[in-house]
Amino acid sequence: MDTLNVQDRLEFARYAAAVLRALKIIDKTMRYNEFAKAIGLMSDSDQWEARHRQQVEAILHIVAAVERQQWGGGGTDLEPLEFERIVTEDGQPGTGIVKNSRIVTE
Repeated sequence: MDTLNVQDRLEFARYAAAVLRALKIIDKTMRYNEFAKAIGLMSDSDQWEARHRQQVEAILHIVAAVERQQWGGGGTDLEPLEFERIVTEDGQPGTGIVKNSRIVTE
């Protein structure tokens, strides 16, 4: 999948939230390429490409933005997602996602 339309990104964001919750439950981390496969962005036979990293980051930004916005009575019954569970090749969390992600309205 070379490009992602709005529906694709929203569906992957939904899967991403579930995977992040599961990682917290099992107390594990996951590399970006593993995460891309876990949410269905890549198949097991796909080769990792730079665009995949960009797509994963975009999906994580969507999840973070939705988590931050409280319109419609944001749920308080769930603990915050732990984005730092998605790590780079050296095992370190990627760049900050939560602080910069937000939904802007005009």
